[in-house]
Amino acid sequence: MKDLIYGISGGLVAGLMGLAIAGSLAAAQTAPPTAPHKPKTSAKSAMAVWSPDVQKTLGISSDDFKADGLNKLTQVQLTNLMNSAKPDPKKHWLVCPASGTTPSGQIHVLLTVAGDDSTGAIAGQIRQAISSLTGVTVVDSAANADRTLHVVIQEQTTAKRTIGFTASYLTGTPCTEDVAGKKTDVELKGTLGTYTDAKGSGLATDLAGMLDQDLQPLRSAASTR
Repeated sequence: MKDLIYGISGGLVAGLMGLAIAGSLAAAQTAPPTAPHKPKTSAKSAMAVWSPDVQKTLGISSDDFKADGLNKLTQVQLTNLMNSAKPDPKKHWLVCPASGTTPSGQIHVLLTVAGDDSTGAIAGQIRQAISSLTGVTVVDSAANADRTLHVVIQEQTTAKRTIGFTASYLTGTPCTEDVAGKKTDVELKGTLGTYTDAKGSGLATDLAGMLDQDLQPLRSAASTR
């Protein structure tokens, strides 16, 4: 009887073990394959570096590149910044001086005198009168000027005798025109007028007085800086 019980028990245990092994094999065969592990990438975006193009487009020197914080941008961000700063071919810019240059309140005037002034005496009188104005310096190029004064002298005669002179004048503001990155010097026209004075030298005084009034807005802008 014991042998029968042991035989039944042993057969039952062996059968259960066989079922367990078969189940494990079946599970192993039906389980989906595990995806291979992909290591995380630690590569960082390249940081911005200075180049001559940065100087050309943004006006930033290599010494100021770090001081202005541009080294904290990525190269992609710097490229985008430079692209946004490049002139649009459809855009038209006009840059003019907003106020007097240093020292504060000093205004630079470009003077030209043409016409009937063979000796240059009248041009000299005009130059002296304008130079004597407070805070005014006469310069020789538009690039250094805040205002321009163009004068054309015409001699007045009677019976072949000079009785005086007429001075036609035009004030202006020297500017730079930028069209699609191409810069050209231009001038905004200001006051146009004429003075006639038989005394000759009175022309210089009148022109200086006119210019003094014309410069008042520029002086006001300089004094509020």
